[in-house]
Amino acid sequence: MTDAFREAFLAPADAEAIERVHALFEELAERRPDLPAERRGAFELAVVEVVTNVIQHGREGTRTRVELEVGHTPDGIRAVVTDDAEPADIDLTSTAMPDPEDFGESGRGLALIALLVDEFTHEPLPHGNRWTLASGG
Repeated sequence: MTDAFREAFLAPADAEAIERVHALFEELAERRPDLPAERRGAFELAVVEVVTNVIQHGREGTRTRVELEVGHTPDGIRAVVTDDAEPADIDLTSTAMPDPEDFGESGRGLALIALLVDEFTHEPLPHGNRWTLASGG
């Protein structure tokens, strides 16, 4: 039986945070070889999208921080991204990929995340946001 995987970090919301996400998923791949590469890759992409949104939409004039916790058990993989940015006013139930004719440089991240994972939720906090992502077994 492969042991459960649980790792976390707290860092400034910047490009180095993205590198830390990738490093964390490399560690997951090494410690949980039973997790199919396709599932791990899709989940990693979803987490990178969330952290990238935190970087792009963080507090103006201040340094936003992001915390990531990732865990994998036989029941599935789960990530919680918490930030100290302004609480976002987002309705995830209405996210959809834009019409291909309207594709721009941005605007499809939340819809992409929803397609890549089984569960994607957002909770505004008094001083930030909590984003939860999960995929089964």
